[in-house]
Amino acid sequence: MEYPFEKYRSTQKDKTAFHQLLPQVSAAMPEFFRALAVAYQSIEQKNMFNQPQGIRQSTGLTSSLNLLLVAMVNDKVLGLDAGTSGCVDALRVLVLKWYSFGNDLKACLYFGYYFYTHKSVSEHEVRNQLEAVRFLVDETSKKSEDPRIKALLAPPNSFSWYTGENLIGDKLHNLSVQKGDFARVDLPRPGYQITFKASQMYDLRVPVSLSDGQVERPLISDGKAVVSCPSCSQKCRVKLFKHMEIKCPKCQQAWVQSA
Repeated sequence: MEYPFEKYRSTQKDKTAFHQLLPQVSAAMPEFFRALAVAYQSIEQKNMFNQPQGIRQSTGLTSSLNLLLVAMVNDKVLGLDAGTSGCVDALRVLVLKWYSFGNDLKACLYFGYYFYTHKSVSEHEVRNQLEAVRFLVDETSKKSEDPRIKALLAPPNSFSWYTGENLIGDKLHNLSVQKGDFARVDLPRPGYQITFKASQMYDLRVPVSLSDGQVERPLISDGKAVVSCPSCSQKCRVKLFKHMEIKCPKCQQAWVQSA
Protein backbone atom coordinates (compact mmCIF):
# COMPACT_ATOMS: atom_id res chain seq x y z
CA MET A 1 0.00 0.00 0.00
CA GLU A 2 1.47 3.36 -1.04
CA TYR A 3 0.62 6.49 0.89
CA PRO A 4 -0.16 9.66 -1.13
CA PHE A 5 2.97 11.50 0.03
CA GLU A 6 5.29 8.49 -0.13
CA LYS A 7 7.24 9.69 -3.19
CA TYR A 8 7.63 13.22 -1.84
CA ARG A 9 11.33 14.11 -2.06
CA SER A 10 13.52 17.19 -1.67
CA THR A 11 16.77 18.10 -3.38
CA GLN A 12 20.24 17.83 -1.90
CA LYS A 13 20.33 21.63 -2.02
CA ASP A 14 17.27 21.78 0.25
CA LYS A 15 18.82 19.27 2.64
CA THR A 16 22.02 21.29 2.88
CA ALA A 17 20.06 24.52 3.42
CA PHE A 18 17.94 22.85 6.12
CA HIS A 19 21.02 21.89 8.14
CA GLN A 20 22.62 25.31 7.67
CA LEU A 21 19.58 27.48 8.38
CA LEU A 22 17.96 25.31 11.08
CA PRO A 23 20.85 23.77 13.07
CA GLN A 24 18.92 23.13 16.30
CA VAL A 25 15.91 21.67 14.49
CA SER A 26 18.27 19.45 12.47
CA ALA A 27 19.76 18.15 15.72
CA ALA A 28 16.34 17.47 17.30
CA MET A 29 14.59 15.81 14.34
CA PRO A 30 16.37 12.41 14.43
CA GLU A 31 15.22 11.70 18.00
CA PHE A 32 11.69 12.91 17.25
CA PHE A 33 11.54 10.60 14.22
CA ARG A 34 12.91 7.69 16.27
CA ALA A 35 10.19 8.19 18.91
CA LEU A 36 7.47 8.46 16.25
CA ALA A 37 8.65 5.24 14.57
CA VAL A 38 8.69 3.33 17.87
CA ALA A 39 5.20 4.61 18.66
CA TYR A 40 4.00 3.42 15.25
CA GLN A 41 5.37 -0.08 15.89
CA SER A 42 3.45 -0.21 19.17
CA ILE A 43 0.10 0.50 17.47
CA GLU A 44 0.89 -2.14 14.83
CA GLN A 45 0.72 -4.74 17.60
CA LYS A 46 -2.89 -5.92 17.82
CA ASN A 47 -4.75 -7.68 20.62
CA MET A 48 -7.05 -10.69 20.19
CA PHE A 49 -9.84 -8.34 19.03
CA ASN A 50 -7.59 -6.86 16.33
CA GLN A 51 -7.38 -3.53 18.15
CA PRO A 52 -4.16 -1.58 18.85
CA GLN A 53 -2.69 -2.55 22.21
CA GLY A 54 -1.88 1.05 23.02
CA ILE A 55 1.18 3.23 23.03
CA ARG A 56 4.11 2.16 25.15
CA GLN A 57 5.07 4.87 27.61
CA SER A 58 8.77 4.35 26.87
CA THR A 59 8.70 5.74 23.33
CA GLY A 60 10.17 9.07 24.43
CA LEU A 61 7.71 10.98 22.25
CA THR A 62 6.84 13.60 24.89
CA SER A 63 10.45 14.50 25.69
CA SER A 64 11.50 14.52 22.02
CA LEU A 65 8.55 16.79 21.17
CA ASN A 66 9.62 19.16 23.94
CA LEU A 67 13.18 19.31 22.59
CA LEU A 68 11.92 19.87 19.06
CA LEU A 69 9.61 22.71 20.09
CA VAL A 70 12.48 24.43 21.90
CA ALA A 71 14.61 24.02 18.77
CA MET A 72 11.83 25.38 16.55
CA VAL A 73 11.54 28.53 18.67
CA ASN A 74 15.33 29.01 18.88
CA ASP A 75 15.69 28.59 15.10
CA LYS A 76 12.69 30.91 14.63
CA VAL A 77 10.60 28.35 12.75
CA LEU A 78 7.92 29.16 15.29
CA GLY A 79 7.05 32.20 17.36
CA LEU A 80 5.53 31.73 20.80
CA ASP A 81 2.49 33.64 19.53
CA ALA A 82 1.73 30.93 16.95
CA GLY A 83 -0.87 29.12 19.02
CA THR A 84 -1.65 25.41 19.00
CA SER A 85 -2.96 25.06 15.44
CA GLY A 86 -0.05 27.07 14.03
CA CYS A 87 2.40 24.91 15.93
CA VAL A 88 0.83 21.68 14.68
CA ASP A 89 0.94 22.91 11.10
CA ALA A 90 4.61 23.88 11.47
CA LEU A 91 5.32 20.40 12.87
CA ARG A 92 3.51 18.82 9.91
CA VAL A 93 5.65 20.71 7.40
CA LEU A 94 8.86 19.89 9.28
CA VAL A 95 8.05 16.18 9.51
CA LEU A 96 7.21 15.97 5.82
CA LYS A 97 10.38 17.88 4.92
CA TRP A 98 12.56 15.64 7.09
CA TYR A 99 10.95 12.56 5.53
CA SER A 100 11.67 13.99 2.06
CA PHE A 101 15.40 13.79 2.85
CA GLY A 102 15.07 9.98 2.93
CA ASN A 103 14.00 9.35 6.52
CA ASP A 104 11.58 6.81 8.06
CA LEU A 105 8.07 6.51 6.59
CA LYS A 106 6.71 4.90 9.77
CA ALA A 107 7.43 8.08 11.71
CA CYS A 108 5.18 10.00 9.30
CA LEU A 109 2.42 7.41 9.63
CA TYR A 110 2.35 7.76 13.40
CA PHE A 111 2.37 11.52 13.05
CA GLY A 112 -0.71 11.15 10.84
CA TYR A 113 -2.41 8.74 13.24
CA TYR A 114 -1.76 11.00 16.24
CA PHE A 115 -2.29 14.48 14.81
CA TYR A 116 -5.13 13.83 12.33
CA THR A 117 -7.17 10.95 13.77
CA HIS A 118 -6.58 11.92 17.43
CA LYS A 119 -6.56 15.68 16.94
CA SER A 120 -7.98 16.68 20.34
CA VAL A 121 -5.50 14.52 22.28
CA SER A 122 -2.49 15.62 20.24
CA GLU A 123 -3.42 19.31 20.38
CA HIS A 124 -3.83 19.06 24.16
CA GLU A 125 -0.32 17.62 24.38
CA VAL A 126 1.12 20.35 22.12
CA ARG A 127 -0.66 23.05 24.14
CA ASN A 128 0.86 21.74 27.37
CA GLN A 129 4.28 21.49 25.78
CA LEU A 130 4.11 25.07 24.48
CA GLU A 131 3.37 26.31 27.99
CA ALA A 132 6.42 24.42 29.29
CA VAL A 133 8.62 25.71 26.48
CA ARG A 134 7.93 29.33 27.45
CA PHE A 135 10.17 28.88 30.50
CA LEU A 136 13.07 27.60 28.37
CA VAL A 137 13.27 30.16 25.56
CA ASP A 138 13.27 33.89 24.96
CA GLU A 139 9.62 34.93 25.20
CA THR A 140 10.19 37.75 22.71
CA SER A 141 11.20 35.24 20.04
CA LYS A 142 9.34 35.74 16.77
CA LYS A 143 9.00 33.64 13.63
CA SER A 144 11.80 34.32 11.14
CA GLU A 145 11.15 36.59 8.15
CA ASP A 146 14.21 35.17 6.36
CA PRO A 147 13.02 34.44 2.77
CA ARG A 148 15.34 31.43 2.60
CA ILE A 149 13.62 29.78 5.58
CA LYS A 150 10.19 30.72 4.24
CA ALA A 151 10.98 29.11 0.89
CA LEU A 152 12.50 26.02 2.51
CA LEU A 153 9.47 25.45 4.75
CA ALA A 154 6.75 26.53 2.34
CA PRO A 155 3.83 24.10 2.87
CA PRO A 156 3.07 21.71 -0.02
CA ASN A 157 -0.51 22.98 -0.13
CA SER A 158 -2.38 26.21 -0.72
CA PHE A 159 -5.07 27.70 1.49
CA SER A 160 -7.60 27.99 -1.34
CA TRP A 161 -9.83 24.91 -1.23
CA TYR A 162 -13.25 24.01 -2.61
CA THR A 163 -16.04 21.57 -1.84
CA GLY A 164 -17.14 18.97 -4.37
CA GLU A 165 -19.88 16.35 -4.26
CA ASN A 166 -17.94 13.91 -2.08
CA LEU A 167 -14.66 15.69 -1.41
CA ILE A 168 -12.79 18.83 -0.58
CA GLY A 169 -9.86 19.78 -2.79
CA ASP A 170 -6.94 22.18 -3.12
CA LYS A 171 -7.35 24.55 -6.09
CA LEU A 172 -3.62 25.01 -6.71
CA HIS A 173 -2.23 21.57 -5.85
CA ASN A 174 -3.25 18.05 -6.76
CA LEU A 175 -4.64 17.36 -3.30
CA SER A 176 -8.08 16.15 -2.29
CA VAL A 177 -9.71 14.51 0.72
CA GLN A 178 -12.61 12.14 0.21
CA LYS A 179 -15.85 11.95 2.18
CA GLY A 180 -15.29 9.99 5.39
CA ASP A 181 -11.77 11.38 5.80
CA PHE A 182 -12.93 14.85 6.86
CA ALA A 183 -15.57 16.19 9.20
CA ARG A 184 -17.48 19.47 9.35
CA VAL A 185 -16.88 21.24 12.68
CA ASP A 186 -18.24 24.39 14.32
CA LEU A 187 -15.87 24.79 17.29
CA PRO A 188 -13.45 26.32 18.04
CA ARG A 189 -14.06 27.87 14.60
CA PRO A 190 -16.28 26.75 11.69
CA GLY A 191 -14.43 24.68 9.12
CA TYR A 192 -13.23 21.19 8.30
CA GLN A 193 -11.17 18.77 10.33
CA ILE A 194 -9.11 16.27 8.35
CA THR A 195 -9.20 12.89 10.10
CA PHE A 196 -8.40 10.16 7.52
CA LYS A 197 -10.58 7.88 9.67
CA ALA A 198 -12.19 6.09 6.71
CA SER A 199 -9.13 5.38 4.57
CA GLN A 200 -6.28 5.76 7.11
CA MET A 201 -4.29 6.98 4.09
CA TYR A 202 -2.62 9.82 5.96
CA ASP A 203 -1.44 12.55 3.61
CA LEU A 204 0.88 14.95 5.40
CA ARG A 205 0.65 17.36 2.47
CA VAL A 206 -2.85 18.27 3.70
CA PRO A 207 -3.41 20.63 6.69
CA VAL A 208 -4.91 19.06 9.82
CA SER A 209 -7.75 21.58 9.68
CA LEU A 210 -9.17 24.22 7.33
CA SER A 211 -11.29 27.21 8.30
CA ASP A 212 -14.47 28.14 6.45
CA GLY A 213 -12.65 31.09 4.94
CA GLN A 214 -10.22 28.71 3.23
CA VAL A 215 -12.87 26.44 1.68
CA GLU A 216 -15.26 27.72 -0.98
CA ARG A 217 -18.61 26.13 -1.77
CA PRO A 218 -19.24 26.90 -5.47
CA LEU A 219 -22.55 28.51 -6.41
CA ILE A 220 -24.23 26.20 -8.93
CA SER A 221 -27.32 26.93 -11.06
CA ASP A 222 -28.53 26.36 -14.62
CA GLY A 223 -25.53 24.25 -15.55
CA LYS A 224 -23.09 26.97 -14.45
CA ALA A 225 -20.73 27.28 -11.48
CA VAL A 226 -19.50 30.52 -9.91
CA VAL A 227 -16.10 30.11 -8.27
CA SER A 228 -13.42 32.46 -6.91
CA CYS A 229 -9.90 32.79 -8.28
CA PRO A 230 -7.39 31.50 -5.68
CA SER A 231 -4.99 34.35 -6.52
CA CYS A 232 -7.08 37.52 -6.86
CA SER A 233 -10.55 36.39 -5.64
CA GLN A 234 -12.17 37.37 -8.93
CA LYS A 235 -15.55 35.64 -9.38
CA CYS A 236 -15.50 33.36 -12.42
CA ARG A 237 -18.62 31.89 -14.07
CA VAL A 238 -17.93 28.64 -15.92
CA LYS A 239 -19.81 25.72 -17.43
CA LEU A 240 -20.44 22.99 -14.88
CA PHE A 241 -18.48 19.79 -15.51
CA LYS A 242 -17.37 16.97 -13.26
CA HIS A 243 -13.79 18.15 -13.84
CA MET A 244 -13.37 21.88 -14.54
CA GLU A 245 -10.28 23.61 -15.88
CA ILE A 246 -10.61 27.31 -15.09
CA LYS A 247 -8.61 30.41 -16.01
CA CYS A 248 -9.18 33.75 -14.32
CA PRO A 249 -9.95 36.51 -16.85
CA LYS A 250 -8.43 39.12 -14.54
CA CYS A 251 -5.05 37.72 -13.42
CA GLN A 252 -4.78 34.68 -15.76
CA GLN A 253 -4.34 32.23 -12.86
CA ALA A 254 -5.29 28.71 -14.01
CA TRP A 255 -6.53 25.95 -11.74
CA VAL A 256 -8.67 22.82 -11.72
CA GLN A 257 -11.44 21.64 -9.46
CA SER A 258 -14.11 18.92 -9.37
CA ALA A 259 -17.84 19.40 -9.01
